[in-house]
Amino acid sequence: MDKELKAKWVKALRSGKYEQGRTHLHRDGHYCCLGVLLDVAGAPREEWDGACLAPFCDDLRDKYLEFKTASKLAEMNDSGDTFAEIANYIEANL
Repeated sequence: MDKELKAKWVKALRSGKYEQGRTHLHRDGHYCCLGVLLDVAGAPREEWDGACLAPFCDDLRDKYLEFKTASKLAEMNDSGDTFAEIANYIEANL
C-alpha cells in the first residue's frame, strides 16, 4: 500500500470526522473503514456511495488493497472494532 495514502487513511480514521457504520461503504452519514479509505483516496463517490461491503467494488478495492486485506478490515469493522483499533491494525500490518 502507498505509504502516503496509508498515513492519510490512518489519520482520517482517528480524526473523529467519520462516523462509523456497518455493512455499507457509506450510507446515511456513516462509513465503513473501507469507505473512509475510498473517501481520502478521492475515489469517485458515485462509484461506491451506498454500496454494500459484500460486493465491494472489485476494481476500486484492487486499486488500493488486496482482497484478503479488504476482507479482514471489513470483518473487523462489522464485528465492532473501532476506527482507532482498525487504524492500529493498519499501522502494524500494512
